[in-house]
Amino acid sequence: MKSALKSTILSVGLLLCFNGMLWAQSAAPQQPSCFSIHVSLNGKLVDGPQVITLKTKQDENTVSLEQGCFKVPPAMLNEKKIAVSFTLPGNDIDIGSVATGFFTGVWDVELEDKKFSKDTPLPKHTRARKACAIVFHMGDEPERGLSVVPCRSPLPSTTKKPLAQSTDTIGLGTRQSASDNPAGGGPKAEPTARREPSIGI
Repeated sequence: MKSALKSTILSVGLLLCFNGMLWAQSAAPQQPSCFSIHVSLNGKLVDGPQVITLKTKQDENTVSLEQGCFKVPPAMLNEKKIAVSFTLPGNDIDIGSVATGFFTGVWDVELEDKKFSKDTPLPKHTRARKACAIVFHMGDEPERGLSVVPCRSPLPSTTKKPLAQSTDTIGLGTRQSASDNPAGGGPKAEPTARREPSIGI
């Protein structure tokens, strides 16, 4: 009788302890998810982004690289998907919406100017320069691949147009001497057509 009572008390104690551990785990605040982005262009590794933009239907955040990874705000992880975009030298990258389960580990973003490998599935007649191929590495889980079109677009040129110079200090055409102008009245200048410099974009 006493042994049965002891067993019952021990079982109840273990159950209460187990429930307490579960409550403590659920009450703990959700930690931010961390992931890194590696970028290659034409098969060569290039500098990845230092800042990215994360966007959901409810929120938008700019996240900077910290100790090699980007930390996703916990509130955004409550959404099903998060859109990711960033800039690289000369390129604007917009990956679009990605399921929140992929915001861990390493993202390999592959860019090509001419042609992707045969292992990268892309729609027919897709220009390689506009596409991105992403491989997700998430610990022990199998690698996942994603192709995004359109994803890559050139950044607008930041070249400034030269300021127009005053015609009061710049003569137009060819100067003529007084001897070339029999009618007198000083030298005359025949204006020539001016062409504004074109700026490539």
